[in-house]
Amino acid sequence: MRGLLLVACAAAFQAPTRRRSSIARRATCTPAEANKVVNLAKQAIGRDAGVKDALGALQRVENILGSGSPAPGAVAVSFSASFRRQGNPFKLAFGKEAGTTKVANRGSNVSQIKARADGGKLVSCSIQMDGGWGRTINVRC
Repeated sequence: MRGLLLVACAAAFQAPTRRRSSIARRATCTPAEANKVVNLAKQAIGRDAGVKDALGALQRVENILGSGSPAPGAVAVSFSASFRRQGNPFKLAFGKEAGTTKVANRGSNVSQIKARADGGKLVSCSIQMDGGWGRTINVRC
């Protein structure tokens, strides 16, 4: 009886056996897929007049912050891009170019953009004007 109790106690305190984890699908995408989504987002931003009113014209993509595949066939990309707004035209009063009309540049704004495409079609695109701390603009896809 005593030996049976010791065997039962020893079995109760053994470490569980480890099981091999199943191979999970990695959530990555190729650089070509990420560039395709960036180009789709640039086209959608160029078509949306509300973005141009709020931020100005898209000048260039600065860099891709991250990309991945959250679901099979879907690609999500986060990137930053610079926008430039122009001010109102004004006439120069003095100097060599007096009387000519110039347009004031208001500088550029670098914003973060998140875009997602599913099956080669842009599903969602949003622009965070100041890094997500303020206003976010949803782009019509």
